[in-house]
Amino acid sequence: MADSDRPLPPKGLLARSLKLLGHLTHPETRSGKVFTRAERGLTQALSRVSASPTYLRASGTVLRHGLSARIRRNSLVERALHTLRLPTASEVDGLRDQLRRVNDQVEALGSQLEVVVELLQRQEAPRPPRHNVDPSAGT
Repeated sequence: MADSDRPLPPKGLLARSLKLLGHLTHPETRSGKVFTRAERGLTQALSRVSASPTYLRASGTVLRHGLSARIRRNSLVERALHTLRLPTASEVDGLRDQLRRVNDQVEALGSQLEVVVELLQRQEAPRPPRHNVDPSAGT
């Protein structure tokens, strides 16, 4: 096989890395077979662990403590901000929503005013004079 017939290796580091990873995890290579067996075994083990009542109870406890800590932290931050007479995040969010609604109302009012101005301009536009034709006049 001539040198010109061989495909060129990918030039980028990412492309070379992905090609190597594909080769290492391909099911027909020795490393790919090991990878597949290890993945299958770990999946089965994690499936058993995640269904275990002990694990579920422990993870629930950790989650509950984490959420309680977050609630306490937020409460402390809000109290500190109130003490400093600064707005809290929830107050800023409320003000942002109010401002968005006011902006929407202003835009709607602007559109309505444009329509009213157009109607007024049509009414005030000079009309061409009408020729009064007396219907009783003979032709």
